[in-house]
Amino acid sequence: MAKTAGRLFFIKKATTTIGGLRNVGMTVNGSPINIEDQLDLGFQTLLGGTMTGRSVEFTGDGLETDQVFRDVALATTSTGQFMTDITVELPNGDAVSGDFFLASYSETGAYEDAQTFQFSLTSDGAWTYTPAV
Repeated sequence: MAKTAGRLFFIKKATTTIGGLRNVGMTVNGSPINIEDQLDLGFQTLLGGTMTGRSVEFTGDGLETDQVFRDVALATTSTGQFMTDITVELPNGDAVSGDFFLASYSETGAYEDAQTFQFSLTSDGAWTYTPAV
């Protein structure tokens, strides 16, 4: 993987960049299906080519600029936390898009420092991965 600047990692709702992010992380999750039985003599055996619980999670923190995450988190109904039309642009030009759930949101305000926020988005259904051209 080529070296890239972390500041080129963007999260967008439709075509609008949301948040003033300083740090963004990505985690891809999934579990294989264990088909171990007595014949495997105690060794784990996995169902080849099949996974369950696949997800991609984006976490981050930054400076509040547009209150998109705050407004979603504090809405009186939880339906807003199911965010559609999200695209994450990775620093090398790759993109991940789809529907996501705002799993967590928090804010911190230090006495002599800028107010910051932290968030976690997890995929809701399949996502689309588009490699850079």
